[in-house]
Amino acid sequence: MPIKSGIRLPFTLVNLRRAPADRGVYALWEDGKLIYYGFALGGDVTIRSSLKDHRLGLFGSCTARATHFSWEICRDPIRREAELLKEYRASHKALPRCNKKA
Repeated sequence: MPIKSGIRLPFTLVNLRRAPADRGVYALWEDGKLIYYGFALGGDVTIRSSLKDHRLGLFGSCTARATHFSWEICRDPIRREAELLKEYRASHKALPRCNKKA
């Protein structure tokens, strides 16, 4: 099952303020195509802080080119990201483009 929030916001620094300062998973999109799934464990590494780091290019140029983002708060972000990647691979026969480089 894809990310549950159903919200896909433009990937701007202003919109990143709407992302939760919590643990969970997030997705990055480029022109309607999913390019990356990531996770944040909470504490100092939140969904919001991770997305901001991607936006600023701290994780490389692949994810910095994203145009939209979404997220899902969850208890076990590592397990949930693995589920999302497994599901994506099963339906697309490959990982999202930027996960291949991560």
